[in-house]
Amino acid sequence: MDFLKDFFDAVVQVITIITSSSSTASLSAIGAILLLLTAVLAYVALKTPPEKISRWVWVALFFSLVGGMGFSAAGPGLALFYVSQNTIKRMDSQLAIKHLEENAEVNYLVRLVPYDPVSGAALALERIENLGPKEQVYSFVASYDELVGYTASEAVRKVGGLFKPGNHISAVIFPLLGQQLYPANARGLLQVISDVEQRKDIPEIKERFLVGGRSLTKEDKDELKSTDEYAYQLKNFVTQYAHYCELAYTFKCDQNNLYSARTYIGGLSRDWHPLGFSQMKLDSDPCAKPVKAYCEFDDWKKMASLDKKDFGARVFLIRNLEIAKIPGRILLDFDKPSEQLIPDIGTR
Repeated sequence: MDFLKDFFDAVVQVITIITSSSSTASLSAIGAILLLLTAVLAYVALKTPPEKISRWVWVALFFSLVGGMGFSAAGPGLALFYVSQNTIKRMDSQLAIKHLEENAEVNYLVRLVPYDPVSGAALALERIENLGPKEQVYSFVASYDELVGYTASEAVRKVGGLFKPGNHISAVIFPLLGQQLYPANARGLLQVISDVEQRKDIPEIKERFLVGGRSLTKEDKDELKSTDEYAYQLKNFVTQYAHYCELAYTFKCDQNNLYSARTYIGGLSRDWHPLGFSQMKLDSDPCAKPVKAYCEFDDWKKMASLDKKDFGARVFLIRNLEIAKIPGRILLDFDKPSEQLIPDIGTR
């Protein structure tokens, strides 16, 4: 009976493909209506004596049959055409926002490095040694699953990178195997800053951030000790979020102090949002906003209503690993990044 299961699975898959597009679903629906009309007309024709049947019934029967068959075939045909044009399914932005809210598990990460193949050849895949610049202790990475199916240039923009025409892109895709991963929201950022400032192997920490008036309270320190996945769900530190975000804002935007930890943490660019994702649309310099506006958050329903063009991808901070020592790594060099897609390596 396995062939029956395979048959019905295939039918379900075809239906899913057809209904995933409004245009293909509409064509199929019209076809179904016309075929239903054909059945009604055929029933009328069979139950009516031939001499009493109007020729318009035969005309309607003919055109409804031909039209029904045509539209019914056009729906699946168009769906298959769409699939052939892009065989890799992208993650919907609303699902990615849901993953952000839940701090969903991440199994694979990606680091994307755009570079000029002439003047920036030092960033070519065969020459980079670490995920980030060597002086960094922590580097930014993104959720691989959320970028699959996008062109490499689109993916760079989604994670806040700067891509220019003619650039190539070095990509490192790798599994998370025991390394500590910090969601790059305000909470995770403070944990990373604290770790950097307490490290004994970095003697150059001269100007500390988490000192004096910015010292974390005992309650904050206790809360920040946890690194399990639930601790990063906003609902579990919502009472501390405003304070954490204000500290993150100061660390990012205060130009009057050269906090040493900035050197050792991947750059907090304009795209970074304190909830832990990169933003695609920036109307102004985030640091020009008042801190309360910068840290404003109502609820996840409002977040989910964002235009999909505003949301980039979830971002994380991880130790600046030596690439050659990362088990299971996949290295890709995109020389036509506006055409080449982030591939599906079969891990989703």
